[in-house]
Order: sequence, then structure tokens, then C-alpha cells
Amino acid sequence: MMKTFAAVSLALVLAATPAPASAAEMVRPVPSSLGASGVMFDTRAKANGETYRIHVALPPGMEPGARYPVVYLLDADWHFPLMAETARLLVEAGAIAPVIVVGIGYRVTRPMETITLRTRDFTVAGDRPHEELIRKIVGEGPVIRTGGAEAFLAFIQQELKPAIAARFPADNGRTALFGHSLGGTFGLNVLFRHPESFTAYGLSSPPVLWGEEEALKLETDRAARHRDLPVELVLSVGGDERTLAHVLGLPPAMKAEEEKMLAAFGNPDPAAQLMGFDSRLRGRAYPGLRYSGLTIYSGHGHGSVPIPAFAAGLLAFFKAGAGDGR
Repeated sequence: MMKTFAAVSLALVLAATPAPASAAEMVRPVPSSLGASGVMFDTRAKANGETYRIHVALPPGMEPGARYPVVYLLDADWHFPLMAETARLLVEAGAIAPVIVVGIGYRVTRPMETITLRTRDFTVAGDRPHEELIRKIVGEGPVIRTGGAEAFLAFIQQELKPAIAARFPADNGRTALFGHSLGGTFGLNVLFRHPESFTAYGLSSPPVLWGEEEALKLETDRAARHRDLPVELVLSVGGDERTLAHVLGLPPAMKAEEEKMLAAFGNPDPAAQLMGFDSRLRGRAYPGLRYSGLTIYSGHGHGSVPIPAFAAGLLAFFKAGAGDGR
């Protein structure tokens, strides 16, 4: 019989370990999308007042007293089941060392409801054309905010990580951040401003054009101020992400808004932009940076590229027999 994530161990850890006073406030446990094989709980962040829905999956066959590397996954409302099952299959196959998967999501009923929330949490700078498009998508009700990346990172570092370490056998000294699309842009922000936050970064299809190419500005600043980047990076994009229209994936009813958006940016090629970013990054030769270059997944678009990208990142960071799990 195939092993599942250790639900019994989860229950024991949750019951036996009190939360430290400094940990994020736990609001209530909720049913997991993985059923008996996972745990979810809501936590109210002191850093920005938002309540996040946290998804946790432990590896099969955990050993008493052992502590495991942690994958922190953004956009859990979209991608947690994919990441959790990918990690489980790779562990079962003996391809990677056991890892804990922690997905960071929101209290929503549909993933599309996260649009304005992730725009706030994942960005450093505002972007008027993108914000106008988001307004067209969500209507006049929701508030659209940007620039909340630092507060969101503070929540992860100062509140969520201690809470996870208090309740689960987590080794927060060995962590990977996975982010796709705008979540990848958040990852680039952390990589260049606070690289010590994680030991590895798995980023797919980050829109480097966001906020007047804010990611390029952050990289330039990093190169000017600090030459070291002692982390591992896996960067990827879908081979079909050759037009912004393909990446946006808007419905036909929004064709006019899409054309306005494309005109505002000069109809860029997102994959080509990442290729240029890749050349720039490799040319820096940052000491300590373990990076083998941009991976382009032929036949994959913006929506499907997380499937191979997540697996590749896990294999790169946690390959079985690598000693420290990285």
C-alpha cells in the first residue's frame, strides 16, 4: 500500500507542542484539501493584519527526533496539492530527502479571489497598467493595493517560521521558497534584498517587467552593494510564454482591455525577457550563488509550467544522499 503523509504524526505534534508566545496567532484548524494526509490552520499575521490559511504536509516515514527541511510555497490556493503530491512521490521514489511542505494561502473559496491579496503581498512597487487590468477583472468592489512584500516577508520570517518549528519537526535552517508568476517576482525581491531568508529559491515565470522592471533594479542594487549571494536558485519559464497575452490568459470578453495592456508594454515577450535576465545574472558571477541557468520547458505555458518546475526545484535542492538535504 502506498504511504500517505503522516497524519498520525501530525496529530501528535500538534497536540504535544505548545506554541511560543511570539508565534503567529492561531485562529482555528480547518479541514485539509489533502483529507487525512494534511493539516490546515488559519493564522492572523501581526505584520499586516491579514489572516492566512496555512497548509502543511509532512513526509512519509518520519523518524523520531529527526527534523526536516521545509518548502515554503506561495499561492497555496492554486498549487499546494501539486507541490505536496510531487514531494510525496519523489520521497517515495527515493529521489529526494524527506521534506515538509508548507503552503501559504488565504481564506477564500475560489483561487481567483486571491488576485488582489497576492498583488498586495508579492509586490515591492506599484504598476499602474497591471493595476488597471486587475480592476477590470475584479470590478469596483475590492481594494487594490501593492507594495506589501516587506510586511509579507516579515510575517513569514518572524511569525510563520517560528510557528511551524514549534508544531512540526521542521529545520528552518534548510528552507526553500517556491513562487510562480507574481509569486516568482516576490521571490526575486527576497533573493536580492534578503537572500539569507531561505537557502534555496525555486522561481517560475516571474514577470520581470512588473513595476517598471523592479526586479532588474533590485538586482542592479544588489550587484552594486553586495557581491555575494550564498543561495541556490532554480529559474524556469514555459516555452510557450512568448507573448504577454498568452501569460495573462484573459477571457474573450476582455479583449479590448488586453489590447490596451499589450500596447502599454509594447507587446513584450516574457520568455525573452527572462532570457535576458538570465544572461545578466550569470554574467555577474555572484560568489556563493549556485545557479545553472534558466530552464525553458518546451510545450508548457504559464499555467502548466509549475508542474515540471516544482519537480525540478525539489530534485535540485533536496536530492537524496546530498548530505545536508540541499
